[in-house]
Amino acid sequence: MTDIIETFYGAEDKALTGTDADTQKISRRAISSVLPLILKNDLTERQRMCLKLRYTDNLNQTEIARRLRISQPTVCRHLTTAKDIVNNRLSYCLVVLNRANRLWLDLENSDDFGVK
Repeated sequence: MTDIIETFYGAEDKALTGTDADTQKISRRAISSVLPLILKNDLTERQRMCLKLRYTDNLNQTEIARRLRISQPTVCRHLTTAKDIVNNRLSYCLVVLNRANRLWLDLENSDDFGVK
C-alpha cells in the first residue's frame, strides 16, 4: 500500500494520484479536507499525538518517546497503527477521487459536454 501520509507530509513533491500538477493539487486538497476527520474519529489520542509530533513537529521516535514518557517501541507501534488506519481510509478517498476525475475528463472530452 502506498504510504499516503509520508507522501503528503514528506519533502518529496510527487503526485498522490497521478503525475500532473492539477491532479496533485486536487489530491492534496481532498486529503486536507478528509485527514482531520480521520484523525479525530478513527485514532486514539495517543496515536494522534504521535503523528502530530512526528509530522508537524518533525520529532523522531526517541524524541517522541521522551516527550510522551513512553517507550520508543510503543511510539513505533502507535505510529504504525495510526499510519495504517489513515492510509487505509485515505486510499478509499483517493480511489473515489480518481474515479470522479476520470468521469469528469471523459465528460469534458465528450460531445455531450458541449465544449470541444
